[in-house]
Amino acid sequence: MKKTLEIEWPILPGSISTAQSRCGKAHCVCKLRPPRLHGTYYRWTGIIGGKRTTKTISKEVAQECLRRIRNCRQLQRDIETLLRMALADAPWTSPSKSSRNKSKRP
Repeated sequence: MKKTLEIEWPILPGSISTAQSRCGKAHCVCKLRPPRLHGTYYRWTGIIGGKRTTKTISKEVAQECLRRIRNCRQLQRDIETLLRMALADAPWTSPSKSSRNKSKRP
C-alpha cells in the first residue's frame, strides 16, 4: 500500500508572539499609571543553525509567517499519523509466516 502526503507550501517552523514595552525616557507616556506601552511588536521565534532565534517583524510579515507555521504544523500532524499507521503495521505486530514455520528447540 502506498501512502503519500500532500504538502501545503511554503512551510515555516516556529511561532509568532506579540509584545509591548516601556522605553528608557523618563517622562514618556509608557511610565504613566496605568502605562500606555509602546507597540504592538511582532516576533517570530524558531531554531536557526541549532540556536533559538527571535526576529522582530512587521504585522504583515507576521500574518504570512502564521500561514506558513499552520502549514508546517499540519505537515507535522500528517507525519505523526503516518508514523502511527506504520507502527500499527510493523512486522512484530502480527506473526509472520517464517516465525510460524520455525521448529522449537527442546
